[in-house]
Amino acid sequence: MQRYFINTSAIKQNQVIISGQDYHHIKNVMRMKPGDRVLVCTEKENSYLVEITGFSDNKVILTIVEERNEQVELPLEITIAQGVIRREKTEEVIRRISELGANFYLPVMMERSLVKIKEQDQKKTNRYQMIAKEASEQSQRTRIMKIEEPVSFDKLLASFENYDLCLVAYEKLSQAKDYNLEKNLRSFTGKSIIVIIGPEGGFSPQEIKLLQNTKAKFVGLGPRILRTETAPLYVMSVISYQFEEGETDEN
Repeated sequence: MQRYFINTSAIKQNQVIISGQDYHHIKNVMRMKPGDRVLVCTEKENSYLVEITGFSDNKVILTIVEERNEQVELPLEITIAQGVIRREKTEEVIRRISELGANFYLPVMMERSLVKIKEQDQKKTNRYQMIAKEASEQSQRTRIMKIEEPVSFDKLLASFENYDLCLVAYEKLSQAKDYNLEKNLRSFTGKSIIVIIGPEGGFSPQEIKLLQNTKAKFVGLGPRILRTETAPLYVMSVISYQFEEGETDEN
């Protein structure tokens, strides 16, 4: 069933009004008609089954059929902080980690990034946010992963105090058992994790040195060396297993 994200303000009593690009998608792409049903989710993660009652002035008018109680989100907040990479790779990472349940994607300007961008690149951020929205709808999530504005490496380090656990995915620890990602997650009982991943060229020696002077823990991502666009998928898959499937197995 199609899913769309709306603001709470779009709900008036028992009716929902959808406009803009989602109106176009419902009417012209999906060619839906009165009587067809979709799911809508608000920014407060409330979900509703709604039925189309009509179209008017570039708007879709829908009636709430029932509220849904959906438990599809991870029980903790995950931020993927990644050195800036090429646009097509960034888009693919955003799609996949959105599907896997990440909450925030933070591009970081690092020394070895092959692409140089400004801190404020609103046009690109808006495009990435739209990709995250579409991926969240496709994967039936109840919230949209937020795309943060690109930050400097120094600002990344300063943000560590906002997280319960900071992990650095470092390729030189790929076969070091004491730095295993799963091992670091097993005893974690906090609510927020940030995982830092380098760009195509990896971390510079200076960046590693700076990271070593913070509360961040270095981890390996298995016995093989992963591409920068593969590493976030590995991380999110392990986190999902540890905090979702892992809990199910124990029960």
